[in-house]
Amino acid sequence: MTLRMNDFIYIFFGTLLLFLFSSTQWLETYFINVKPSIYIIFFSFIFLNVVNLFNYLIFLLKENFKNLDFLIIISIFLFFIIQENVNFYAISFLSLYFFINSLYKYTIESKADIIELVINCILLSGLFAVSGIYFGLIESLYFETSIFHTLRPLGYPNPTSDVIRSITGLNLSNHISGFQTSINYSAYIIISCLGVLNLSRCKAGTILTLKIIMLAALFLTQAKVGFLYISILLSLKIFVNSHQNLKLIVISSLCFGYLFLTHFTMIESSAEILYPKYYREFAFNFFNFDFYLSLFSWLKLNSFNYLTSTSFFIPEFNALINFDEHEPHSLFFSSIFIGGLFFAIILSIKLFSILFSFFFNSNNKEIYFSAALYSFIIESLIWDSYDAPIFWLIVLMGHYYQFIFTKRLKGINEP
Repeated sequence: MTLRMNDFIYIFFGTLLLFLFSSTQWLETYFINVKPSIYIIFFSFIFLNVVNLFNYLIFLLKENFKNLDFLIIISIFLFFIIQENVNFYAISFLSLYFFINSLYKYTIESKADIIELVINCILLSGLFAVSGIYFGLIESLYFETSIFHTLRPLGYPNPTSDVIRSITGLNLSNHISGFQTSINYSAYIIISCLGVLNLSRCKAGTILTLKIIMLAALFLTQAKVGFLYISILLSLKIFVNSHQNLKLIVISSLCFGYLFLTHFTMIESSAEILYPKYYREFAFNFFNFDFYLSLFSWLKLNSFNYLTSTSFFIPEFNALINFDEHEPHSLFFSSIFIGGLFFAIILSIKLFSILFSFFFNSNNKEIYFSAALYSFIIESLIWDSYDAPIFWLIVLMGHYYQFIFTKRLKGINEP
């Protein structure tokens, strides 16, 4: 596929949009407010894609209750009617979710390879994120500044850095996040980039080099989701020829272990807790280790208590933020607040239908993408990802994966 001048313009602004969105807080801290630029670029893309959006909505109307996306729209608008209010968070989700859906459906039904442009945008934004991680590494080792990394609070529960120091001698006691303010979001960008790398038209040597650079950067973030991705990737490589049921058991075990470690924080019973933010409530003791509810589980519990004290059907997201000073760190709970309980249930069904359909039905699954899809859907249990472009680009690509992959195989040798 030969890129035209228009394609380069789309790639430039698409990459810029992904970079600005993921680096919003970092840019606002050190430079300027970039939200107006994000809105201008995104609404420009919506305007350029308005025909595909319209066609997709017509398709949903014809499908009506047979299609989960139709139910998603209905549930949100019913929530607006019940609340007598239209909230910005739900509109953000709807705009992003249906924009990406319409793009992927269009690339399947037309001769245009929109997916090539999407992959290039993800790759370039990922390269920016990776460069930021290496800037952070250099800065943490040789400079006094903390632009690309942050000082880790004393007593922060992260045994990974101790293991890395004992193996490599590197003292990675700080949070290296690069152009993002969160090591988790840095990891999300890198994981998405790794996920689409083998689907790109890069040469084999280039792909191998980029994989090494990106996996090393992902390791440097020390984000737990990065280790989940790497462990799933290794499992898929090891059990590549194994029965699906064995793969399911192995990957499920990894995911349940990850969810346990993210929702409980452990410490030796005799040790002093120096950073109580991540040790919320004592849960149980096991082999001289005390297990506490982590921040993630505590926020979910708080969200549940808040909902039961008000209403599951007419909750207010801003009221929760004012009450708790945090988002719920759960796509399901966030969805209840922005669109109601019915919307949250339908969206959860949609996500896990994508997961199971991809796992059991898709043929020729690329393992780097598979690991990214599995990691993101599991991470949605601790990530308020309703308005995260990179999340929906990967997850909805999983929904259309078989169609996209078949089409790209046919055209892979085109000039």
